[in-house]
Amino acid sequence: MKPRAYSIKVLTSVLLLVDVPGLAESRPSVLEDDAVHVSCKRNPDVWFEGRVVKLHQTRLGLIFDETFTYTPGDLCDVRFTINRIPLRRMHLALDIPFHPDRVLFPNESHLTVRSPPDDQDIAKIEVFNSSLEGNQPQMEAVAAILAQPKGSPPFIVFGPPGTGKTVTIVEAILQLVNRDPRVRILACTPSNEAADLLARRLKSGLGPDRLFRLNAPFRPVDKFPPDLLDYTFIEKFVRNGREREFFSVRSAKDLAKYNVVVSTCMTAGIPYGIRMKTGHFGYIFIDEAGQAMEPEAMVPIKTISDPRTNFILSGDPLQLGPIIRSGVARALGLGISFLERLMKLKIYDEKIWHGITYVAIF
Repeated sequence: MKPRAYSIKVLTSVLLLVDVPGLAESRPSVLEDDAVHVSCKRNPDVWFEGRVVKLHQTRLGLIFDETFTYTPGDLCDVRFTINRIPLRRMHLALDIPFHPDRVLFPNESHLTVRSPPDDQDIAKIEVFNSSLEGNQPQMEAVAAILAQPKGSPPFIVFGPPGTGKTVTIVEAILQLVNRDPRVRILACTPSNEAADLLARRLKSGLGPDRLFRLNAPFRPVDKFPPDLLDYTFIEKFVRNGREREFFSVRSAKDLAKYNVVVSTCMTAGIPYGIRMKTGHFGYIFIDEAGQAMEPEAMVPIKTISDPRTNFILSGDPLQLGPIIRSGVARALGLGISFLERLMKLKIYDEKIWHGITYVAIF
C-alpha cells in the first residue's frame, strides 16, 4: 500500500489531532478506542500506541501516554490496526464441534414435513401487518415457518429487493411470540443498519420488555437510532478523565428474559461469550443472508444452537453478496454465502419443495 500523508496537530503532551483523508468514507475504517501506531521519522525504530478518543469527519483524536513526544513539524508514520474481534468470532464458530447435516448439508431424509401449508392453515393466521393480507407467497412463508417441527432443515425465504422479505420475517417472528410467550428468538443481519431496521419493525408489536437490540460494545452510542434507545442497554465508564458510554449486556440471565434479541451476525457471538445456555433460542433468523459470508453466518448458527433449533434465512443471492477483499479467498469460495450454497441443493428445488423448505416472494 502506498504511504499516505497525515497532518498531525498537537493539543497537549498526550493528545493529538490527526487529519485522515478518506476517514468519512471509512477508508480507513476507524472506531473509538481503536489502537493506532505512530512512529516519528527522527526515531523511526520506536513505535507508540495511541487510542482513538474522538472521531469527527476527517479528523481523529488520539491519546498517548506521557512517554510519547511530538514536536510540531515532525514527520510521522501512522498505522491503523484491524479490529480482530469479528475474525476471532468466525474462527471460534468454525472450530466449535458441530456436524448436523440437517443444517449444513440438508437433504430429503431430514424432512419430517412433506406437504406445504394449505389455504386453511393460512386462513387461521391473524396478521399483525395488514399489508400481508392477500399476498399468497408472503402468507405461505409465514405459515410454513410456523409449521416447522423442531430440528428442521433451514427454511429459506427468497426474493428480489423490495418484495417484502423483511416484512415477512417480522410477521413470522411476531406470530411465533404470539403463539408461545415462552419462545426465544435470535434475529440477525450482516449489518447494523439492517439490524436496526429489523428491530424498528419488530418494536411495532413488541415492547422493551420483550425485545432487545444487542449491540457490540465498540459501536458508537451517539450514532445509534434514538427511537431504539429503550430497547438496548448503555453503561458509562471513565477513561483518561473522560466519561464515555458503551453498549453492554448485564448477564446471560438478563438477556434470556427477552422473547426476541436482534443483533448483527458478528455480535451474535456475545451470548456464547457470556455463557448463555446452548439451545436457549428455539429459532435463529438471518435476514439479508445473501450478504453474509458463510463463516459469518456460522457465528449465530454454531455458537448458540442445539439439535432442536430451527433456522430461517431470507435474502437474494443474486443481489449484493458478501464483501470479500482477498482475491485468493474469493477464488476459494468465500464469496459464496451460506444462503447461496444451500439454494443449490436439491432440497431447495422450488418446484418440488415449495412451502416446505423454500418460498419465493416476487
